[in-house]
Amino acid sequence: MRWDKERFAVIERVTRTLERRNMVARGDAVLVAVSGGADSLVLLDVLVQVAGARGLILSVVHVDHGLRPESGREAEFVKEVASRYGLPCRVIPVRVGGGPGGERLSPEEAAREARYAAFREEMERTGASRLATGHTADDRVETFLLRLITGAGPRGLGSIPPVRGPYIRPLIDVWRHEVLAYAESLPFQPLQDPTNLDLSIPRNLVRHAVLPYLEERFPAVKRVLLREAETLAGLWEVLDREAGEAEARALREGETGLELCLQELEGMPPAVRRELLARALRRLGLDPTCELIEELWEKLGPTREGNPSIHLGSGMQAWREYGRLVLGPEPAPSAVEEVLIPGEGVYRLPGTGLGLKVELLPREGDALPWEGDEGGSCRAWLDADLLSFPLLARAVRPGDRFVPLGATGSRKLQDFLVDLKVPRRLRSRVAVLESGGKIAWVVGLRIDHRFRVTSATRRLAALSVFPC
Repeated sequence: MRWDKERFAVIERVTRTLERRNMVARGDAVLVAVSGGADSLVLLDVLVQVAGARGLILSVVHVDHGLRPESGREAEFVKEVASRYGLPCRVIPVRVGGGPGGERLSPEEAAREARYAAFREEMERTGASRLATGHTADDRVETFLLRLITGAGPRGLGSIPPVRGPYIRPLIDVWRHEVLAYAESLPFQPLQDPTNLDLSIPRNLVRHAVLPYLEERFPAVKRVLLREAETLAGLWEVLDREAGEAEARALREGETGLELCLQELEGMPPAVRRELLARALRRLGLDPTCELIEELWEKLGPTREGNPSIHLGSGMQAWREYGRLVLGPEPAPSAVEEVLIPGEGVYRLPGTGLGLKVELLPREGDALPWEGDEGGSCRAWLDADLLSFPLLARAVRPGDRFVPLGATGSRKLQDFLVDLKVPRRLRSRVAVLESGGKIAWVVGLRIDHRFRVTSATRRLAALSVFPC
């Protein structure tokens, strides 16, 4: 094996990268992902050279996607390479399918998902604390340019991070031409993946056509793009920290979904607000595109009137209600069905999720019936002699009016519900109990003043609702 200045230069730069970016600690068990290509073979050789001085414990993992007829031979080649270094090697066959949630992915994305799932499995099995991949400075530039073209936002424009959790990229400061020069000194010929020349794959198009075109006109373009990616990665760290603090302060899980305080959102820098909205969307399993984030704020922000809503897709919805932006599952359509209540008994109120119990009782003494009662809004006491049976349980209708208990005149039921801050999406589940064409009880919310119990009341109608 030749030792030349190119090889020494790469080893020295990787050594600095490991130190500067705190990639490993003494005694770490490191899995080295080896595909058989030049990048991964050089990565393995470099780590073998530096492992002794750092006390690193190396082993090799190869993922066989089974997508090409020659994949079996490639796996055997990687085993031979690992054996040459005296390292253990495990080949993991994987099945390339969709995403973890069943979503459709491109072949490249699906292969990556399968590959990293295999990596996690092997790390858990072996107890390794780090997994090294052969990404280079060129890979980082290509990824940056791809994400810039497709609109990845600040989260993605940092490109490939040198360290992400247990995953490390020791060659991230080394250019591909340096890797290829190093590979010439290896005692084995790197494998060639024919798909790397397929220009229908966006990354290959950027690598073989877009970047060479730019370099002809701007010779330093790759170094400039790498510097921009590094700068944006640093800015992303700041934004990520700020968004994490904002998330703890302004986002909470409510009964119907994720709730964000609009006043808090309005006071945030736009970049932090956008990232916080993106985090909420990701928590719901949604893709936080720039367009969707802008639509959320434009249509549901605090400057809009009313309580509008928008569909997010995948059965999710966002709506604004009383100072909050809520993101969660779309409510199942529910229309309260009409039910006649002929007298005492227990009745189901379809569309409300409630049952209704009606009891007719004599008035005993002067004590008010609700004294000591803990039924709250689930119970109502009415003057039975003022009711006209059969009662009608029904949904709220446009133009409904009633006289809320304690009021001197009638009010629109719609205004009453708004004042009580009953969310728009829940108003279709509100039922009323009608007697002789008049609303006697807005179920669970307020009785009508005209049907209240007074000193002249002789018979009581005890009404109560319960989940069913």
